[in-house]
Order: sequence, then structure tokens, then C-alpha cells
Amino acid sequence: MSLFDQFENDGSINTEEFAALDRRKQLDTRSTPVILEQGYVSARVENHTLPMFSLDRVQFPFPIGNLVSLAVSNNMLVFVMEHKGHGAGRDGVHTQKIYRIDLGKSDAIDEIDATLRQKTDKIRKIFLDPSAKHLLISTEAGDNYYLFEKWKKPRILNKFRGVIIESIGWGKPRNVTGESTGVMLIGSKQGHLFEAELQPTDEFFKREEKYFQQVFTIPEEGMPISSLRYEQFPAVPKKCVVFLATPNRLYQFIGDIGEDDADKSMFSELFKHYDGHTANFQEMPGDLVRTELQFWSQYLKETGFPSVPKTFAWLTGAGLYCGDLVFGNQSVGDSVINNAQLLPYPRPPSRQENESPAEGLYLPGDVPISINITKFHYLLLYESSIKAINILTSEVDYEEQIPLEFGELVFGISVDPLKSTYWIFTNLALYELIITEEDRDIWRIYLNKKSFDAALSYAKNPAQKDQIITAQAEYYYSQQRYILSATYYAQSASLSFEEIVLKFIAKDEREALKHFLFQKLERLRSQDATQITLISTWLVEIFINRLNVLRDKVSDAAATVETLSRNAEATEGLEDANSKKKTLEEEEAIAIDEFKQFLRKYKTRLDRDTTSKIIASHGRTQELLYFLELMGDYEKVVTHWVQERQWQSALDVLARQTSVDLYYKFSPILMEYAPYETVNAWIRQPNLNPRNLIPALLKYEVVRSAGKKGTEGQNQAIRYLQYVTQNLQNTDMTVHNYLLSLYISQAKRHDEEGLLQFLNSQKDHPRYDLQYALRLCSQHGLAQACVHIYSAMNLHEQAVDLALKFNDLELAQINANKPEEDNSLRKKLWLRIARHVIEENRDIKQALAFLLQTSDLLKIEDILPFFPDFVLIDDFKDEICSALEEYNEHIDELKAEMDEATKSAESIRLDIRELRNRYTTIPVAERCKSCRSPLLTRQFYVFPCEHVFHADCLSNQVIKESTPAKSKRIQDLQERITQEIAAKRAALVDDGGSILSSAMLGMRRVKEPGEASPVPSAVETKGNNKARSPDTLKEELDDLIAAECPLCGDVMIKSVDRPFIAQDEGDTIRSWQL
Repeated sequence: MSLFDQFENDGSINTEEFAALDRRKQLDTRSTPVILEQGYVSARVENHTLPMFSLDRVQFPFPIGNLVSLAVSNNMLVFVMEHKGHGAGRDGVHTQKIYRIDLGKSDAIDEIDATLRQKTDKIRKIFLDPSAKHLLISTEAGDNYYLFEKWKKPRILNKFRGVIIESIGWGKPRNVTGESTGVMLIGSKQGHLFEAELQPTDEFFKREEKYFQQVFTIPEEGMPISSLRYEQFPAVPKKCVVFLATPNRLYQFIGDIGEDDADKSMFSELFKHYDGHTANFQEMPGDLVRTELQFWSQYLKETGFPSVPKTFAWLTGAGLYCGDLVFGNQSVGDSVINNAQLLPYPRPPSRQENESPAEGLYLPGDVPISINITKFHYLLLYESSIKAINILTSEVDYEEQIPLEFGELVFGISVDPLKSTYWIFTNLALYELIITEEDRDIWRIYLNKKSFDAALSYAKNPAQKDQIITAQAEYYYSQQRYILSATYYAQSASLSFEEIVLKFIAKDEREALKHFLFQKLERLRSQDATQITLISTWLVEIFINRLNVLRDKVSDAAATVETLSRNAEATEGLEDANSKKKTLEEEEAIAIDEFKQFLRKYKTRLDRDTTSKIIASHGRTQELLYFLELMGDYEKVVTHWVQERQWQSALDVLARQTSVDLYYKFSPILMEYAPYETVNAWIRQPNLNPRNLIPALLKYEVVRSAGKKGTEGQNQAIRYLQYVTQNLQNTDMTVHNYLLSLYISQAKRHDEEGLLQFLNSQKDHPRYDLQYALRLCSQHGLAQACVHIYSAMNLHEQAVDLALKFNDLELAQINANKPEEDNSLRKKLWLRIARHVIEENRDIKQALAFLLQTSDLLKIEDILPFFPDFVLIDDFKDEICSALEEYNEHIDELKAEMDEATKSAESIRLDIRELRNRYTTIPVAERCKSCRSPLLTRQFYVFPCEHVFHADCLSNQVIKESTPAKSKRIQDLQERITQEIAAKRAALVDDGGSILSSAMLGMRRVKEPGEASPVPSAVETKGNNKARSPDTLKEELDDLIAAECPLCGDVMIKSVDRPFIAQDEGDTIRSWQL
């Protein structure tokens, strides 16, 4: 069972079945394949009963007479039929008609009467151009007629009179839209060659012949020009070749043609180089009366005209002269024919066996009467049969008898190059030669000729392609081209995997085996995981063996070089040995690179443990490390380099992977032996957590950096933590505490500069533990650091005391100024500094200098208590005088401020008096802005903006907009004021005084902004003073309800999001409904 047989079934193909297929050459060899699994093709075939060639008789929808001539092109069939006349008066009279049938439309048949100039004249031959627009009719009397596709009657060509046309070489129209025939070359029965061009016209006095001119005459007298064709060279359109065939000669005329002038000959320039003796021609023996020259073009151009022909065939008496056409740089007198050969006509089998090789003459029935060409066959038409000779094998692939009636004669075969249809006509019938899948067996022919690429291009199904590929592989294997055979064996589905492998193992072709496995691996599907893994693993073994062999060869070459280098006389041998060694080293490097590429490509398909064991078993350490790194097993790779004490290699591997856990695992030992390189690796990996690297930093020994210059000589632990805290903005307290401890250790040995810079960098927002830092600094006696820490803890008194303890006045002054917002504390701290200077340093002048630095805090009287009892006043006399002067200036400033305050108070009193006299005029018809009722009907309020409201309307509106507490307070005040007004009215009645109207009595003016208290209105002022309400109640009520106008103040602004119609105003909404 094959290694790749997942399931065995009867549908799998085998060698015997393909061998049987190879032996089949019948028509039922074509198959419809079924793909079963990857690399398997079903060999079951489906029989095809349609023959490659078959004759089909055409049924005409009209009475059939005698066919005279036929032409077909562009799916248009044109023929001349002769009908025998009927009736007493016309006995023995024959009439000819021209039929034009559009093969694409079964009912499109044009019947045209052939009205000739001479009644006794008859049509002998017709010629149809490739576009099927132009038809030339030649008669026996030498008259020629022209029939355009749109005409119903042919027209005589007077210039052509007397020329019996035997052949025409059609050209392309001068322009695409034109209806001209283009330049034509016309061969006559007399051997003359004419050039002409026809232009159909409807004008009566204008002729169709644009020009008609003889350009050449063949030197053979009385020989007709049987076939004619001209072609332009693809690369040089001005260069043409004219093919001209007579019964025993084939001429080629090559040269440049003239300018494209509508009224001038184009080929006169070409034929003037030939005088009949210098023309290139091929002569064949024989006495044929009729010959044909046929061409086959592979493609058709957009214009409908055939492209440059590829092959040709010439009917001769000696055989079929055929070959290829190559258009290159030929010139006058050259030939475009290539690979020409003379094929003998097939003879009947009975005569082939009896004739001797010397007998080469053909009997009359052995020579065809007409020929044509398909893509792969020569069609030979005989008097009673049709044969197809394979162009590739020269064998007869088809032969069929034509069912002829008595007196029926075969005339010829015609082809439509556009539709590739072939028509055989006799004098009584028309047959279509139907070609079905002409190339069905071409692949087998090319296969037998070992033309494998051509065979593949014609293969129709996977079974055929597999047979070709298998045969190609076997052929190359037999030719000992094993690498090339491996390429095709990998594509073969008919041979088992084991069979192919054993072939290469038997020949000990390891490279070919490796190549086969590679190709097979490339062709496997992604779901064939097991097969891919097996082949990949096998290739690993092959690669490793190859590398070991190359390594041994390199070692031997190196030993040879070393031996020869000791011998001074072996100079030439030493050069050869060195060259051989260099070649082997390059070969080994290429093999290693190839192996690495293989591992990169198939790493996901290889089993890591198995492959690692294979590589390790051969001692290939570098390749093993490369594979492990590809598979992502970086831990083993780093472990190897650590064990080898290759620290930089270990760090390089760590840098190529993304797992931070490996950094944490291997950093302690790397930091111990390669601190500078390790820190560089850490810096390049920003995803590391510095807290997890502290164990590695603890392994660092400062002495390993001692004596080194630059960055390498720094403390690497401090260097990394500095980078983390400054560049990466790390805020982890643990990291900062450890960095602080490193700075403290460094300060203990050297100085405190680094520690102080660290503390200053975090003076605003320290990220280390202040208590921990203070404890460490105190233990190691780092005074300046302790002062900084005290300051960071806002313990300024302790900071100043500690600085004074170590007599560091500058540091004490700096810390004394730090509590900027607490002047009392600052003053206290400066007094401590001054007292220290006076008492400890006995420096009174320095203490007095503090007065200038802290003029806003300390005065002379503050430090006088610290002076000694017996001190001369001369030392600070100037300071005392300055202080007294400052006191006098300060007293003057206070007096000026008091005068200004007195003036301001007087101005305020005047303003209050003016406010009491302010008034406003209210029209009698003024209405309340809330209820729209007359304003003077009851008590009201007037605002500075001149909006007026009834007191109760204003109160209700304010209550509605206010908070519940404020609303409750307004209602309470209103009740109390009402009670007071009622009491006053009762008192007035008892006194007999007149009672002012409630409206006049209740008028109130709203106070202006900034006014201390409401002022009674003009009406109240002129009335009885006893009618006023209590000031306290009214002021409070005014403050609540009349603080601002409800139409101009904040209340109106806050109500902007309130709907115009409240929810309880449903009646209003309904009133607007229609």
C-alpha cells in the first residue's frame, strides 16, 4: 500500500490501466476523468461514437441541376447551377443560375439569373473574396462579370474581356469601411498575371474597374496560373511575397510593393525585378492538367481576412509538396518555405505490398483531383473518395467513399476559412465534411514523438495529462537525467510514492530523491497534514546527511591544505587544494542556507521534538539552535548559550523574542557576568517590569564596572533605574526605593551629588517612601539628604535645625523660605537662624544682614532679644534708624488711608440722600404685566425697568418659581404684614383720620441694586407716617419677592426650557383644535 493511500478503492488508477490506455488508439479512448483524491485520477473512460471526419449530404430546398462551380467564405455559400430547359421551343437549351445562400440563415437564399453577353456562353468558374462581398464570374468565351453582395444582377467587366481567369489572389480593402475589393492579383489560363481593383458603384456612366494592368507573364508558354496568393510580411508591411502555382512549378516573388495609390499599380515595383529567369521556383515532374496550392492560417484577423499562413500544400504529379512558411528578412530571390517535403500519395494496400521500391509512378486514380488543409490534416479528394492524412504522422486517419450516382463526377473541395467548414461538390450533389474534435489524438502523437510540452497542450483531461507526465518522467529517468525526472515523477498520479522513491534509492541518487520529495511536498494539499509531516521529516534527515558529508569533505580539504603548506615545493598543488577547499566551503554554505530556508517554510509542519532529536543526533548544534529559535523555543537556545558562557549570544536571542518571562529568568546570571550588555538589552525592551528585575539587579557587583570608561564604567543598576524612572516615567515605589538605596550606597563611598540630584528631581512629588529614605540617610549620616527629606515631609523646623546642627547656613536659609504661605512659620525659622548666628557664631553683622533678606518678616526689634547684654549700639545703629524711618512712613500711609475712607463715607451719605428723592411716573391706564388688570386698583410694585405688577400677582408668580422653603417664608410674611395693616387701620378709624385709598397707600418702589433698604413711595411720604408697615417685615418681603424683575431677571432666563403651555392647561390646547 502506498504511503499516501488514505483509502483503497477500486476507482484508484494503476500502471496496468494506463498501459492499456496507451495501447488504445480507437476513438473511444477519450475519457471524462473524475478526481478522487489528491494525486489520483480515475481511468474510467466514456466512449465517444462521433467520428473525427464524416460526410453529410446537403439537401437543397429547390430542384437540383448540374453544379458548375462553387465558392464559400464568411459563412456564405455561392454556386452556379445549370438547369436543362423545358418546353418544345426550348428543347436542348441550358440555363445557368447563381445561388447565394447565407449558411447562418436557412431561408436566406438568393437566386440570380446569369444573364451573359453571348447566349451560347457559359459560366466556367466563380471566385468569392474572403469577406463574401465580391464575386467574380469567368465564362468560357473570356467574358468576366462582377456581382456585389447588394446586387441582383452581375455586371460585365469590359477591361477584363478576353481574359480567362484561372485564379485570384485577393487582397484586403484599402480602408475598413470601404467596399472596394482591394488590390487583386488575377492569374489567367494563358499564364498572364494581372493587377486590378474593383469599386462597386450605382452610377450608370461609372465603371467598377478602378484599374486593370498586366504585371507579369510566366516563362512557361501555355501554362495556366492554377493558384495564386500574396501576403505582406508582418514586420515589414511594404514587403510582399507572391505565391504562384502552375501544373509543374511553384513560384515565389519577394520584394517591396509600391505606394498605396488607388489609381496606380502596387506590384509593378515588385515584378520588375523578375524577368522570368531569376524567379525562385520549385519544379515538380508530372503532367497534371490541374493543380492546387492551399494554405492554412492559424488565426483570423478582426477584418475577417486570414492571418499570415503557417503551412502550405501543393498538389503535384510527383506527390504532395508541403511545408511551413517563415516570414523573416528574406529579400528578392529568397524563399519563405521551410521544412518542405514531398509526401507520396497513399496507394491501395494491395498495390503497396506488390510494388517494388523502384516503382514510383502513380496510376490515374492515385493522384487527387483536389486538396485542402486543416490544422492537423491534409485533405485529398479523389474521383470517388476523400482521405485525410495526418500532418504529424503522414498516416491516413480517415478514408470514405463518396456515394456517386451514374454519371456523377467529383469536382473539388472548397473551404470557408472563417468558420472552418469544408465542402465537397460534384456535378449533382454537395457534401459537407464535418470535422469533430480533430485534435483528439494529437497529444498521443506528440507523446510518441517525445514532444511532451506539445502533448500536454493538447491533452483533454487529467488522465491524458498524467500519462504524458509519467512517460516524460520515465524518459528522463532512462536518459539518466534524474533531477529532471524527479520533477515530473512528483506530478505523476499513476505511480505510487514508494515505487518512485525506490527507483532513486536503487540508483543512489540522493539529490534526485530530495528534489522529488520537495516537488511532492509542494503539490500536497494543506489538509494532508500527516503526509506533509512525514516527507518534511525525511527531508530533514536528507539535508543533515548532506551537510555532514560536506563537512567531512571540507575537513579533508583543510587537512590537505595544511599538509601541503608544510611542503615548500608543492606550490601548485597547494593552490589547487585551496581552490577546492574554498569551493567546498561555498557549497556547504549554500546547503546550509537551503536547509534554513526549508526549515523556515515548513516549520509549522515539522514535529519539534522529532526534528530536534534528528538534528541533535548528528551533532549539528548551529542548525539545532536555528530550528529551536524558529519554533519559538527560545528558552533552550538561551540556556545553551548561558551554559557555553556566551553572554552576548544569549542576549541576542533574548532580543529576537517577545516573552518578558525569559528576561526575568536569565537576567540574574547575565547581570552578574555581563551587566553593561544586559542593561542595554533591558533598555531596548520597554515592556519589562523593573520590579521583576530587582533580583537580577541584586546580583550586580559594582566592581565589574570599575576601571571602565564612559557609560560602561557607570553603576549599571543605577543606569537602568535612571532610564526607567526618567524616560519611561515609572512610578513604582519599590523601584524608586531601590534606586534610592543604590544612591545612598554610592554616596557613602563617594559623595552625595547623585543622591541630592535624585531627591531634587522629586522634591514636588516624591515617589519613594519618605520614612524609609529618612531612616537610611540617618543611618549613613547623610545630613544634606536628611534635610531634603525633612523638607519634602514639610518638617521645616527639623530641616532647619538639622542644617544648623551641621552649621550649613545656606541650606538652613533655603529651607526657611520653603513655607511660603505660612509667614509666621517662616519668621520663626528665620529667627532660629538669626539666633544661631548671634549665639553660636557671634556674628551680629550677618544677623543684621538677614533683615535685608527678610524685610517682610524680621525687624530689628525681633532680633534684639538675642543680642548679648554688653553689645555696642554702634554695630546696629544704622539698622535702628532705618527701622524708625520705616515706622514713620507707615504711620503717614495709615493717615492717608483714613482720610480717603472718610471722604468715601461722606460720598455714600450723599448718594443715599439722592436715592430717597427718586420717583417714577405711572400713567393712570397702566396695567399689571401679569394679570393685565388696571394697576391702580390695588397695591403694586414698580421696578427700575418700568415693569409694574400688582403685589399679589408678583407674590404669586415668585411663589410659583421659588423653592418650597422660600415660598413658605413669603406666605408667612404676607400674613404678618396683613395683620399689621389691619391693626393700623383700626387705630386710624379710632383717631378719626381719613383713610387713604388702598391703592395709594400700598404703592411701593422697588429698591435699586445696591440700595440698602426700600424707600417709601411719594404717596407714602406725603401721607400719614403712621400708615407705614414695620420696616423689618417689609424689607424682608421686598428682598424675597422684589429682588429682581420676573420679566428681566434670572427667573425669566431659567424658564427658557419650559413649554409655552403647561400640562394643566389642557383646555387651552383643546380650544385651538379645529
